[in-house]
Amino acid sequence: MSEHLNRLMCSCGHDGVLLVRTSEGGGTAPDVYRTEGHPMSTPAPTPPRLEIQITGIRKHVAKCITEIDGSECGVRSAAWDTPMQTNSWMREHAADTGHKLFEKRTEEPVSIFSRPAQMRAQ
Repeated sequence: MSEHLNRLMCSCGHDGVLLVRTSEGGGTAPDVYRTEGHPMSTPAPTPPRLEIQITGIRKHVAKCITEIDGSECGVRSAAWDTPMQTNSWMREHAADTGHKLFEKRTEEPVSIFSRPAQMRAQ
């Protein structure tokens, strides 16, 4: 490989100087001259990529946010696999207390882990 580059440089009129193009700066970087035999500086390490992995089943929950004497009721339902059970809980709570304002949410247990960034093929 080194012999091939030497021949290529000599045929282009570059004696002992290798013309290097970099991709930084939008792909139009200026030519950078490196003397033959001197390595280019090491590239900065690529930071790992953080990935999120769902580790469980999505749960449905409800919370009563009806205001009573200046503060929320705050009663929260159990967590269920289907939203139908959450709806039943809200109807029962409303029938028992007269509260009419609820907030429904879904919860998913997740894990975040780091994975080394993949190098692009050149």
